[in-house]
Amino acid sequence: MQSRSQRQMPLSGVKVVELSHLIAGPYCCQMLADEGATVIKIEPPGGELTRHRLPARHTDSGEVTAYYASLNRDKQSVVLDLKNPEGAATMTKLLETADVFVTNMRASALERLGLNPKDLHKRYPRLVIASISGFGMENAGESAGRAGLAIVAEAMSGATGLTRDHSGNPVWCGFALGDITAAVSAHAAILLALRNQERHGIGKLIDLGLVECMLPMVSVAMGRAQVEDEAVSEFSGSNNFHGIPYGAFPASDGAVNIGVNRDDFWRRFCVAMGQPELGTDPRYATYVERAKRQQEVHAMTEAFTRAHTREEITRKLVEVDVPVAAILGMKEVIKDSYLRERGALWEVDDGIGGRFTLPANTAWFEKPEHTPRIPRLGEHRDSVLSEHLGFTPSDIARLERSGAFGPTHPQAAAEDKAQNGAAATLD
Repeated sequence: MQSRSQRQMPLSGVKVVELSHLIAGPYCCQMLADEGATVIKIEPPGGELTRHRLPARHTDSGEVTAYYASLNRDKQSVVLDLKNPEGAATMTKLLETADVFVTNMRASALERLGLNPKDLHKRYPRLVIASISGFGMENAGESAGRAGLAIVAEAMSGATGLTRDHSGNPVWCGFALGDITAAVSAHAAILLALRNQERHGIGKLIDLGLVECMLPMVSVAMGRAQVEDEAVSEFSGSNNFHGIPYGAFPASDGAVNIGVNRDDFWRRFCVAMGQPELGTDPRYATYVERAKRQQEVHAMTEAFTRAHTREEITRKLVEVDVPVAAILGMKEVIKDSYLRERGALWEVDDGIGGRFTLPANTAWFEKPEHTPRIPRLGEHRDSVLSEHLGFTPSDIARLERSGAFGPTHPQAAAEDKAQNGAAATLD
């Protein structure tokens, strides 16, 4: 078997220009970077939004937020002021040389910047353009242009309605599930489009809304709703049909998830509880009967779990082959021996002298030879402009004085204007 160093990464040679913020676009592009693509992240003066979302790590070398670090490893950061004519022209030149453009900015904002995805698709027919938005660009009806976040998509897809407390109240899952499903969907769509680009020389405009990207999460529930009425039970909760008992239960030192989704699991579970007779008791022996008595089953399960630690419950249920896991906090996840053995956690250089432990790329589940690194704001500007656009140091200096990279000293801009003429361009 070849080592990683003896073979090319799958996306080696693919150039991606990213203009995105927060989670969906950045996570999609982080996956592409993990897989060998050159990802040029265009950031506004001052940096992308998540560079300022606390908490942050501070050292003598600078600062980096956990939010930004978790979504942007191995990218090349370039700061451009896209409202500045020279900054916008530089962006255009980068797109001319790119294979993929990824954005999760609203269509109205892109329009103001002269980067409407539909116009770009006509201008660069070979370019793969992935636009991720709350509701999509086309066929959005009254929702066109509406503000969209993961939490909105989770609600509209029905996912939040499936997650309820025992009083029957919908409960948000607690993390940006809708963003990650959109990012993974965009990643897959880009790979398919790159295949077409390679074979036929054509690009594609990928128009993804967060809501439709969430629908696969509820596909089973959606199917069931079409052949039977929604389950009605005196016992509320998130478990409509998975199994009984099924869900989170308190332990003496935290909580566990238990999944009894088959009748044979129920019999084994009763053995683990020390009450094997309940496994064949007609009141509980089948899922249908347990569903009629969810409150009773939940109470007896909770009595068992409260009397034991997470480790004890896990050991007892693993011994009888019933699905179970301790509910871990994030610090426990980072230290988990199973995840480390699997290689599911990567060490990432934070760019200022420290490390973050972060999830691996499950689409390319190989530990990198190098340590992935978080880019400092704008640190790759000169190398990107030189390598990809052929700019000289004097070209870059002129751009800087023009404000292409953000506000500059007015005296420097005036001097440059006098030397090069008011109509100086990159052409």
